[in-house]
Amino acid sequence: MQTFTLHTHNHEQNFDGRNSAREMIQTAQDKGFSTIGVTNHLIVHPNMPSYTADMPMFFNNFDEAEKVYMRHIEILQNLKSDFKIDIKIGFEVDFFTSPDWRKHFEKMIKKLPVDYIISGSHFLKEKDESFICNIFHFKNIASSIDDETLHRLIINHFDNIIAAIKSGYFTFIAHLDYCTIFGLGDTPEYDEYKYKIIEALKQTHTPFEINTSGYDRINRPHPAPWMIELLAENHGSVPVLISDDAHFAEHLGRHFDQAEDLLQKLNYTNRFTLDMLKKP
Repeated sequence: MQTFTLHTHNHEQNFDGRNSAREMIQTAQDKGFSTIGVTNHLIVHPNMPSYTADMPMFFNNFDEAEKVYMRHIEILQNLKSDFKIDIKIGFEVDFFTSPDWRKHFEKMIKKLPVDYIISGSHFLKEKDESFICNIFHFKNIASSIDDETLHRLIINHFDNIIAAIKSGYFTFIAHLDYCTIFGLGDTPEYDEYKYKIIEALKQTHTPFEINTSGYDRINRPHPAPWMIELLAENHGSVPVLISDDAHFAEHLGRHFDQAEDLLQKLNYTNRFTLDMLKKP
């Protein structure tokens, strides 16, 4: 059984967790985890939609965002002496491909004293990033998007995941088919793009997570089991870890037993270990 959890969230700094960092860490320690990694969202883009203006987790300015992220790190560092559990500090980053975004991101991430970063793709976007939309908020504008445009945006979303994998920034890639829990990209016409994601992981040997929050949302983990099965071929050339994506303390370690059973059934032996954590 995996004894660490590396994809969790808390509510300080207006992030979207529902418990404090102290409560999350204490619960992880009480549940017997050896290590907890906190990965609140790092979401910055100059074209952030106006409807996120009252949502402090979303930023359109890197300098403003950096101040919040530094405070996030400070909060966690100050808690380390209060616990026996090992506390790792990271971010779940929404990656964008534009050279300008990458320039500003690389400059900022060098300043942040973190242990690792993970990639979590939550946006639909045009290739030139003139339009971006958080998938969670897509329902608010869906009526104004025609089918052809939506098809293009979903393809761009999967292409963006491939670019994130190939960027080399990330310790592991989170919820590869996140959009499917909202009924997007879940039809066979998009399978070819998911195959491309699998090939990118295999080519780069970039680790990925089995995100167990899917068991609660769509009665399966994500990525879908067929994707995990393809990645498991030859015992798995790509390291895999289990993540709870916990936004509530009670969700820490949720459904890890089901994910472990799946990995055992697939004979997936290439497991992610803590010595694979890397500074970006």
